[in-house]
Order: sequence, then structure tokens, then C-alpha cells
Amino acid sequence: MQSVAVLDRHLLVRRDPPVPFVWRGLLPLLGLVLLALFALLPFARGSIETSVQREVRDQLGAAGFGWVSLLVSGQNVTLSGAEPAAGTGAHAIAIARAASCPTPIGRRTCAVNVVGHFTVPAPPSSAVSAPASTPAEACERSLAGVLAGEQIAFTTGSAAIDARSGPLLDRLARDLGSCPGIIRVEGYTDTIGRGKVNRALSEARASAVRDALIARGVPAERLRARGFGARRAIGDNTTEEGRARNRRIEFHAISEG
Repeated sequence: MQSVAVLDRHLLVRRDPPVPFVWRGLLPLLGLVLLALFALLPFARGSIETSVQREVRDQLGAAGFGWVSLLVSGQNVTLSGAEPAAGTGAHAIAIARAASCPTPIGRRTCAVNVVGHFTVPAPPSSAVSAPASTPAEACERSLAGVLAGEQIAFTTGSAAIDARSGPLLDRLARDLGSCPGIIRVEGYTDTIGRGKVNRALSEARASAVRDALIARGVPAERLRARGFGARRAIGDNTTEEGRARNRRIEFHAISEG
């Protein structure tokens, strides 16, 4: 009798062994991604630095701080230069810290860190023998320094103080706290318009500044307000830049009389 071998059908089916997932196979792809990022980062950094440099420079220049030099590294900004008056360097730093740059989600603060290295010009040799200034004179110079880089802004043709001048008024109120005697707030305009109108406008603006300082804690009896219209111009009224300089507020110490 012939014997026949019988095999189960499932034993005749060939099955490949399972192939395990090897995560190391993704390493080349990950390396390419990292290489692409490494190549792009210098360009991104350069674009950020260019934007920070441009925006901070423009906003300092608009505030009258064209004398400030900038050094930008990423979003770190270093300011330098010779201060035209004591305290102006601190104001330049404040403006640079507040400067904003365009981003995909709107304007945001440009710099993450701002430092300043400023020098004060040496006084002329004749100043060595000059008598020491009085506290009132020192006060006037301090207030003039606060206003050297920016001026109190008003709505065109009115005595309404622009809200953006709030921080400037805060600094003036702090400095006035250490000033002796009585301080006169003086208002000036350019030559556009009638003389009587300009005089009344300058008076109203000086009074508005006086009221704003009183609201910030300066005693009312220490402040006087007076308007001079277009008198005592410090700029050329035939140019817009000169007229902007003439539209100003000044502070002067006066005697009790």
C-alpha cells in the first residue's frame, strides 16, 4: 500500500516575518531639517536687526534725539553719544525701550534690552571761574533738559494736551518737586494766525500745563502761567521745523515779587 503525506494547508502559506519600526531611519530627515534651520537663522537675525535699527532710529529722530548713536545686536540695543543736557540720555533710553516694530501680529516692542553709554561735554575753561549757580538756576536747567528731546504736545489749534505727553508731565512734576520758589509756566506759538489769537492760545496752553502739574501733586501756589504768543522765537518761522520749535512750553524760576 502506498503511503501519502498530508500537510495542513495553512502550513503551505509563506509568511514574511514582521518588520519592526526603526526610529533611527528618521535621523537623516531630522538632520536635513536642522540644517535648513541653521541656514535660515542668520537671515532671520539680520532681518530682525535691520527692523530694530530702522524703527528705533526713526522714533528717536522724530523725538529730537538725532544725536544718539545706535548699536543693535539681535534685539539688544546700545545707545551712545554726548548728551546736550543732563538727563537727556535717560530720555533717549526711555524712547528706545518704548519703540515698536511691525510684526505679523501687529506692532510690538522692538528691543528686549536697552542700555546707554553717554558722555557729558566738558564745560569751557571760562566756566571754572564762574560763580556757582543758584538752586533756582539749577532747577531751570534741569527742566530745560527734560524738554530738550521732546515737547508737550497739544491738539492742533487748541489747549488740549495730547495723552502721549502724560509720561513727560510725570517727569516734569517729579523734577519740580525739588525746585525752590515759584516757577512760571510759559507758553509760546509760531506766527501762523493772528497775534491776539496766538497770545490767547499760548496763555491757555500754559494754564493747561499748570493744571496738569497740579493734578500730579505740584502745589498750586508754586506755579504761575503766562502766554507770550509768537514772541521770543527760537526757530525760523518760515519752515515747518522752525515753527515746531517755536510751539513750546518753557519753565522759569521767578521771585516772589
